[in-house]
Amino acid sequence: MSLRKKLFLSFIALITLNILLFKFVFQDIIIDQLKNDRHNQYQAEKDAAEKVRVNQLLRSSNFKDPIERQELEKQLPEDVMYRMVVKDASGNTIYHRPSKAYSLKLSLPSTTKSDLKVVAEYHFQQEPPREGEIVIYFYTDDYDIMGTTGVSMMLWFIYGSLVLVGLLLLTLFVRWILRPVSELARVTQEIREGKRLVTFTYRSHDEFGQLFRYFGDMVDELRFSEERQSEMIASIAHDFRTPLTTIKGYASYIGSGRVTDLMRIQKQMGKIEVKTSDLEKLLDELQDFTVQSTEVRLNISRIHVKGFLKGIIEDYLARVKEAGLTFHWKLRVSNELHIEADETKLRRVMENLINNAIHYNKPNGSILITCDQREGHVLFSVIDKGEGIAAEDLPKVFNKFYRAEKSRNRNNGGTGLGLTICQSIVRRHGGELTVNSEQGIGSSFSFTIPFFHG
Repeated sequence: MSLRKKLFLSFIALITLNILLFKFVFQDIIIDQLKNDRHNQYQAEKDAAEKVRVNQLLRSSNFKDPIERQELEKQLPEDVMYRMVVKDASGNTIYHRPSKAYSLKLSLPSTTKSDLKVVAEYHFQQEPPREGEIVIYFYTDDYDIMGTTGVSMMLWFIYGSLVLVGLLLLTLFVRWILRPVSELARVTQEIREGKRLVTFTYRSHDEFGQLFRYFGDMVDELRFSEERQSEMIASIAHDFRTPLTTIKGYASYIGSGRVTDLMRIQKQMGKIEVKTSDLEKLLDELQDFTVQSTEVRLNISRIHVKGFLKGIIEDYLARVKEAGLTFHWKLRVSNELHIEADETKLRRVMENLINNAIHYNKPNGSILITCDQREGHVLFSVIDKGEGIAAEDLPKVFNKFYRAEKSRNRNNGGTGLGLTICQSIVRRHGGELTVNSEQGIGSSFSFTIPFFHG
């Protein structure tokens, strides 16, 4: 499961748990408190309305006891926002009086009459001969509503739920992040110390699990490359030592003066020249790899495709015949077709592919070179009826230092850099080098070169 799904499902689970907790635990408590708050408010408003009415009646009557009237006025709830209105029999307002709390609230710059909401009003009919009524309006605002116990409990539940869900999600997120990060730090340190056979304890199928799989593949590739590099160095040392030993032996023998026959001296010098050529080929391959690694600029020129291929074919006619192989070619391109490429490097690719076809061919086998004109590019192919490449080796043939044939002799040996160099050259031209092979039947190496180098 991906980390995104884990977080999403965790969020849904926490929200669901929070809703169930409110439904079965806090809902009844909060609703009861809201009912209690409203009942207490109703009782307070009713008592206050009665006191205001009685006080007004005392003011308008002939009641002469000032002490009793002062006592009643002291009991008026001035901390409650209300407004008393006295109306005559026709409904006209003849007197109104606001409470101190009401007047104080309206005196604030941030408060207008529209901010105050009527929550209750009480009507008291006056008895004859004073017909009319006394109306007491009670007001509230957002601050009063928020100040009730029930609403406060609701807000505390909401804020508390948000904080709780956030903390739990943060805890889960940190746990899911820190564990694979710590694992990756441990493995990276092991690789830094030179260890290549590393193991991972993190086995999840999320994004980090995928990252660890990629990381493991990278480590395997690193180990594989180092092993091939070690093999390559040992093989190159062997390949250098063999011709050098031969050269040293013949040179020492000739230099000793024991050989006086000119024909024999010329024959031994010829062998020295052959061994020197072998050393030059090895050095050229290593130098080519170094040049490709440093991305030296291509020397682009206009190349006539048929002329280019015919020159290579002529150069290899004798060599293919000496190897006991048949040589065929099919150049299905226009005589006027030209491409823009580095001719020297393109020749390097063709020569490497043809040399491989010779080295890995069967006795009395064959080599076929084809060239096809496609839309926007030219397709070059070198096909042999040789040993072929095992399916497990196919994905690795373009890796540097890799050789599908592990034996080390001059017929099939090499540094393992040839195809890597070819692939680099082709890609720098904007093309792609591919291989199709079946063991025991043969191989086909193909590459594309665009008409114009961009």
